[in-house]
Amino acid sequence: MNKKTLIFEIQDLKKVYNQRTVLQIGRLQIHKGTIYGIVGPVGSGKTSLLKQLSGIEKPTDGKLFYDGNEFKTSLFGKLKTPDEIKFLSMADSKSRDSVSRFFSINHGKRSEEIRKQYFNNGFRRYMWDQTIDTLSQGELKWIQHVDALQSDPRVLIIDNYGSMLDDDMEKDISNYLRKMNRNLGTTIVVSATHPARIQKLVSVMIYLDKGHIAKIRSASQNKRPQRNQGHQQQQRRNRN
Repeated sequence: MNKKTLIFEIQDLKKVYNQRTVLQIGRLQIHKGTIYGIVGPVGSGKTSLLKQLSGIEKPTDGKLFYDGNEFKTSLFGKLKTPDEIKFLSMADSKSRDSVSRFFSINHGKRSEEIRKQYFNNGFRRYMWDQTIDTLSQGELKWIQHVDALQSDPRVLIIDNYGSMLDDDMEKDISNYLRKMNRNLGTTIVVSATHPARIQKLVSVMIYLDKGHIAKIRSASQNKRPQRNQGHQQQQRRNRN
């Protein structure tokens, strides 16, 4: 396997919370410029795995390599995550800034282009002048996705993909993500409780069960998921 194609590699990773092992992965490789889906029921370890990849949390044991190196740590032992990794998770916001000011602060002169592209129809037009603390969970998720898309990360990680988004919003976000992946080569990792939610978006599905990798399969918009020989080999390594 050509290491230069990898952006993440996990070796014998273990994560323990309060004496409970929530993740135990022998080996996992994530390749540059690919869209991955992490699938599993509640409690299967999806969010924990995404937090490891994002550098939000340290593994209890084992190694996680990003672009060939482990994450650096500060003098106080805190992980120093590269700015080029963007992690989206469910979060409330109490900011009293308007949506327009939020994008102006974070994206400068491009905020008007963002308004025209993402806030130009339906109820989204009315979001632009609202304060962030008045937004619904679905509206806040839309803001987070747009901000992430416009931040041009090298790696975009989204927990609970599609949660709180209506069908039209999810369809638009999926199209934007595919375009980002195709045109910019962005590596994207999303999680969902059910494969149907992300099957049309992702190229590779990683199924988790009780913190372990149960199987890895390729996914396609037009076909049923087929086993990928390379990922089958990786799956067997995890079982061993």
